[in-house]
Amino acid sequence: MRKPVPAVALAAAILLAGCIGGVGTDGSATATQTATETPTVTPPTSTDESERVVAYEDLNDQQQAAFRDAIDGEASFVPNTSYVNDSAGYEFEHVDPFQEHEYVRYDGDQYRISTTQGELYASYQIRTSVGSPDENATVVALEELPDRVRDEVRTAIIEGEYYAPYGKWGSLPESLQDAEYVRYENRTYETGYAVGDAWATVVTVEEVE
Repeated sequence: MRKPVPAVALAAAILLAGCIGGVGTDGSATATQTATETPTVTPPTSTDESERVVAYEDLNDQQQAAFRDAIDGEASFVPNTSYVNDSAGYEFEHVDPFQEHEYVRYDGDQYRISTTQGELYASYQIRTSVGSPDENATVVALEELPDRVRDEVRTAIIEGEYYAPYGKWGSLPESLQDAEYVRYENRTYETGYAVGDAWATVVTVEEVE
């Protein structure tokens, strides 16, 4: 004979079932979604100030003098050759800080740098090689060339080339343009030329409020 289940025990069983799962559930725990905080995206930092600003104290003597000139007007940087007058400007090799930075910090203030092209300087290379001109070619004897180019052409014949520095000639002398071949010591040489251009760099500055 089966013994009746006590009412208290039955009530406890029903209560336990309610804790485990309700009607129509399998009793498994329901996963809870937790909101995830979206990470803050930090915008790229601006160019490091040291790359944009150069301190006046970090400039060399020529650069400082050029900057002071630029405050009053402008400063030019030109090829460093004996054919370019010193009064034309400062030597090319000192222009870098003004091209590599945007500002100069001077006496607590900042000055914006601007650069433009100035005067054009040209260098010329004369090249020669033994040649065989045809009957229509222009052949000039070395001694018939003007004094201003004769020694230069002789050097090019002896050494194979001659380099005329920036500022020596404003343009290629016409006497060289017209001489396709040059005769020297019973041999004929074909001539060729190469031109190198260099623009002066003009620097101006403006105080930033």
